[in-house]
Amino acid sequence: MNLSVLLATEGTYPFHGGGVSTWCDTLIRNLSEYDFVLLSVMMHPYLKTQYQLPDNVKAHIKVPLWGIESPSEFGENLADRATEQVIKSDFVPLFSHFLQEICSKEDCAKSVAKLIVAMYDYFRVYDYQDTFSSKAVWIAFQNFFRKQPVSLAELVEALRLLYRFFIVLLVELPRTDITHSAAAAFCGLPCVIARIKCGTPYLLTEHGVYLREQYLNLRKHIKSVWVRAFLCRLIKAVVQVNYYCADQISPVCRFNKRWELWHGADVAKLKVIYNGVDPEKFKPASVESDRPIVANVGLIFPLKGQLDLIEAASIVRKRHNDVKFRFYGYPSDLDYYRRCVRRVQELSLEDVVKFAGKTTEPWKVYNEAAVVAFASVSEGFPYVVIEAMSCGAACVATDVGGVSEALKGCGMLVKPRRADQMAEAISYLLDRPDLRRKLGLAARQRVLELFTQQKFLQLYRQSYLSLARRG
Repeated sequence: MNLSVLLATEGTYPFHGGGVSTWCDTLIRNLSEYDFVLLSVMMHPYLKTQYQLPDNVKAHIKVPLWGIESPSEFGENLADRATEQVIKSDFVPLFSHFLQEICSKEDCAKSVAKLIVAMYDYFRVYDYQDTFSSKAVWIAFQNFFRKQPVSLAELVEALRLLYRFFIVLLVELPRTDITHSAAAAFCGLPCVIARIKCGTPYLLTEHGVYLREQYLNLRKHIKSVWVRAFLCRLIKAVVQVNYYCADQISPVCRFNKRWELWHGADVAKLKVIYNGVDPEKFKPASVESDRPIVANVGLIFPLKGQLDLIEAASIVRKRHNDVKFRFYGYPSDLDYYRRCVRRVQELSLEDVVKFAGKTTEPWKVYNEAAVVAFASVSEGFPYVVIEAMSCGAACVATDVGGVSEALKGCGMLVKPRRADQMAEAISYLLDRPDLRRKLGLAARQRVLELFTQQKFLQLYRQSYLSLARRG
């Protein structure tokens, strides 16, 4: 009988493309000796899957945070209606203690983990929506912050967001041999609960630094400074709970490891496992082009920095008037994509910059390009970088996350949000074809030594077996 794994994701596989989804799909398909239960925390219930799930995915649990009035609209709803008296006596003390812990203590992982399990147990019996929309919970929430300079509207928004994020506590946990979360996030809470209630070994992989990326995202999406501060405390507590309960924490690069240690992860649990690519699929090939191409591959999203690369394109064109910039990727943020298109028009770059859409053959893109450029503001250990390296591409990238660990000695690094530095590095490589070939050969060799799919899968097999024996 195959060992079973609960794999939890948030905002990625199988509904969106990108590096984390590539990682999930590669892991599941190639570890066919394991049975997977996939748990996807998703924005709303109307998303279409972008990946056909492999046969060893035995169940798919979908947890939509938005697009529903009541959590009872998805899954089974076997909970009893909750009266004000029950809520006041059974839930409010837990809820008030939870607020006290996340807002008053820096190191609250142990106590918050227990409170999350207690709230999970409560919601096995009593209705979630009844509870969070009750007068008792509202009064408790309002009273807790009564001494702070906060408006009624801000309190309503904060409680509304907490209601949405904690919907994951309604998941009826399947029994598996191992749990595995793709982020130290809300999707990891079912793994935390299984660890505490059932002793199920928990493996945590962190791609980007979830806490850092949420800090950046909140500045864009939440106007209220007070609400942002509350959510930062909440997210930090959730991250620390994941670190505290995980049996093994496997960041995809050493850069992430530093953040994890800063926020309470036990160094004895940390084991870096780099992402890996198939060098037979991503390999050098000769592709002719009439004009030099600078290619960018990745979701069109603020953290990927396409706006900065457009600014760089306007500078590069002054020295290389025949250059073409090609952006390949799905616009996961339509507002940001419109800003990119508008900026191309403002800079009169319509004959230089083209948004080519999603590609199903990225190896062709890397081989056609004279330079592959990545302008990310935040990263973990991006697949697109090691894919380009495996194809022998000359790369210019921002020095964020684990990018420098990938490109060490075989690419050019610049500071993030510095279009002038990006443009200078691109122009430097366009002027030096011999250097591009030299960097490409070194990049290919580095992938073969350190970042192959075979090595990546071998390390996860070993981790699963080790945790299963411990369980």
